[in-house]
Parts: sequence; structure tokens; C-alpha cells
Amino acid sequence: MNVLDAFWLSASVAVGIAILIVLLLRRPLDVLLVELCGTAGRARFWSVFSSVSIVLTALLGMLVCFPLSEGREWAEHPQLPLVLAAFRSSLFFLLLALGALGFILLLGIGSYERRRRYDAQRGLEPAWGGAAPPPVRS
Repeated sequence: MNVLDAFWLSASVAVGIAILIVLLLRRPLDVLLVELCGTAGRARFWSVFSSVSIVLTALLGMLVCFPLSEGREWAEHPQLPLVLAAFRSSLFFLLLALGALGFILLLGIGSYERRRRYDAQRGLEPAWGGAAPPPVRS
């Protein structure tokens, strides 16, 4: 087996296992997320977010462990280590961006929920009806 075949086999196994895990977790995770998030729309977003994160993390893990040495096994594909290293770096930063997005959304949802509970305790109507975001002020 040459190095390119080994790479494709490794990537296929990693992504295949990740997809299997996503499929096994989908229903229980959806039920839990609807309960935790409060709305079906939020739950759908976090379900997709989690699924994408699981698959990309598995792929990044495979790329981190895959050897990119300059040995003779790369002689047939001399530029492939560079391409794989660039792919690994871009995948890392994509996951970093997803993590930042998730963190920011969690902060926003927490703030929204605190405000909603505060308004409910005071018997106030939500400032924007609870369904739509507040109007943008110019």
C-alpha cells in the first residue's frame, strides 16, 4: 500500500466512524437539545453544529497523527506533505472558529434567557415578543 492509499484509507475510517457516532447520537441529542435550548430552532442549530464539529475533529485528529515525513514513501507525491500540512492547519483554524462561534452564541443565548426570565418575573412583555430579534437602531 502506498502512502496515498494509506492516507485515503485513514481519512475514510476516521470520517466513517465520526459519521456513525453522529448517527447514533442524533435522536438522543436532539431530545436533549430541545429541552436545554428551549426552542426547536436552537436545538437544530446546535445539533448540526455538534455533528459538523465531531466529523471535523475526527478528520483533524487523523491528519495530526498521519506522518508527513520526507521519507522515500513520498517520492511519488513530493508536494503532498505540503498540501496535507496546509489542510491540517486550515482544519484546525476552522474548528477554532467554530469553537469561538459556539462560545459567542452560548453567551448570547444565556443573556437572552436571563433577560427573558427577568421580564417574566416582573410580569413584563418581552421587549421584542420573544420570537424576533430587537429592531436594529441606526
